[in-house]
Amino acid sequence: MVRIREDDINAIRSKAGIVDIISRYLPVYRKGKSYTALCPFHDDHSPSLSISEDKQIYKCFVCGAGGNVFSFVQNYEKITFPEAVVKVASLIDYPLDYEADDVREKIDPHKETLYRILEDTIKYSMYELNNTEAKKQYLEGRGLDERVRQRFEIGYNPPNDALYRFLKAKGYTDKDLYACNVIRSTSQGFQDVFTDRILFPIHDAKGHPAGFSARTLDPQNPSKYINTNETEIFEKGKLVYNAHRASGEARRQGRIYVTEGVTDVIAFDRAGVQNCVCTLGTACTKDQIRILKDLAPKIVFCYDGDDAGQNATFRAAKMAMNAGADVSVIRNTGGMDPDEIIRSGGKEALISLLKNEISWGEFVLQYLGRNVNFDNYLEKKEFARKALQEIEAGGDAFDIQHFKEEIEKMTGLHLENRPKPKKEPVRRNNVRIPKGIEEAEETILMYMIRYPYAVTRFTEKLGFLSDPVRSKTAMLIVDRTRKKNTCTPADLIDATENEDVRKLVTKLATDERFDREYNESVLDGAMRRVRSYVTEKNIESLSEQLKQPMNEESRMILLQKYQESMQERRRYIDEDDSQ
Repeated sequence: MVRIREDDINAIRSKAGIVDIISRYLPVYRKGKSYTALCPFHDDHSPSLSISEDKQIYKCFVCGAGGNVFSFVQNYEKITFPEAVVKVASLIDYPLDYEADDVREKIDPHKETLYRILEDTIKYSMYELNNTEAKKQYLEGRGLDERVRQRFEIGYNPPNDALYRFLKAKGYTDKDLYACNVIRSTSQGFQDVFTDRILFPIHDAKGHPAGFSARTLDPQNPSKYINTNETEIFEKGKLVYNAHRASGEARRQGRIYVTEGVTDVIAFDRAGVQNCVCTLGTACTKDQIRILKDLAPKIVFCYDGDDAGQNATFRAAKMAMNAGADVSVIRNTGGMDPDEIIRSGGKEALISLLKNEISWGEFVLQYLGRNVNFDNYLEKKEFARKALQEIEAGGDAFDIQHFKEEIEKMTGLHLENRPKPKKEPVRRNNVRIPKGIEEAEETILMYMIRYPYAVTRFTEKLGFLSDPVRSKTAMLIVDRTRKKNTCTPADLIDATENEDVRKLVTKLATDERFDREYNESVLDGAMRRVRSYVTEKNIESLSEQLKQPMNEESRMILLQKYQESMQERRRYIDEDDSQ
């Protein structure tokens, strides 16, 4: 079992600002004293995730997701609690001492074999490239020097099925070699898939080798590049090239550059831009968008400037917007891809390209307006409708107003005014004594979390709650307060594995009543309401029992209890009325 010292957990949680950590994964916007973001745990199109910097918790008011910094990382990355602690510690550079075996990923033995085959293929192909002078000179001529070749593990698959013979000599079976698509079955037996090609290894986001993109050296070959076929570990639509290398720099900068091809990524790396990946073509998928969002909150698309690249940019960027990412686009009007730019103009030309970054709204107007005849009313109207629809779906109030004015300038049309956003409700302290049992028990819990003396008064005057989850929460608060003399919502979330209790603590901490000042009469009134509720339930039970046949002695005993309960309820009512 994983063991991370509680002192470390508390220290990491106190040092890791929840706004900072969540902003590594999502675009976060300030709203009054709190922050908001699109909730990643449901299909959210209007920011419903509220993040409290003071309380160090988050809460979605649509799907109910909530918790502290650890639970966010745990649920977002779908990892265990110890892995989330380790992850957060790494993000804030906290020196956490832990056993790596405790948190490492458990890999299926068969997939482990496939990974080993690909690792050996990478090592063998790199060795072959280093010992083939003509191939090295070819790559040098394309700017792929020794540093680049080593960093990206570029290799060469020689002809005559040399790779197959090497891997067989290592003891691998034909079945496993075929399963990871380094060999293929032909009428002449098994042969290398990538014979006489330069190999660019492709890894998954965790760094496991998954397959290859392979470039031919034969100028007459119509298939310039071929990729590994779909296998158990290679699903092109679920892989983002270079994600495992780019993750650190992407998180530090808060942005990830996305290109079309492998050589584009390498071109940017040569120019010193290490937070760059590619989607292995223009058909970007939702799975790839999820990986990109995991890398950084801001996704910058840098596809080619031709029609195919621009169409792909629109589709992928829109998909990323819908997934809650902050999106911008590099405007590439030169007709060359990044690899061609760096080979023709050098590093400076490629770095200069990144200065042409435009917002989603600017790209929408350029993309949708590129073929519009602005002298034709119907075309102008359709352009205005589509453009405003896209901008309203992905922009904030400022963007919407700005680009609405831009559309009016471009078309000469007057766009109708949109409804103004609703004002935030005015927050007021509520000091009335709660009437409903749920409100009463939640009031008690809120006071107990914030004020240690409320915990003392609860244990002396009441000591229980009617609802099982609220009762467990109360006992957790009592326990944590006795041990530490205080407790916070974030602390309570870590102190229990009961998901219902965690959700309740998050709900309480994000309730507008949570921050009100301590009022003993309100606390006493809430506890009186709990006792009154329990008494009412007792009265109902006794009333039902009295309807059943029984002997006279038993009836008299029940009747006396019934009358005592009625008097008790009356006393509670009178006490409430006197307040």
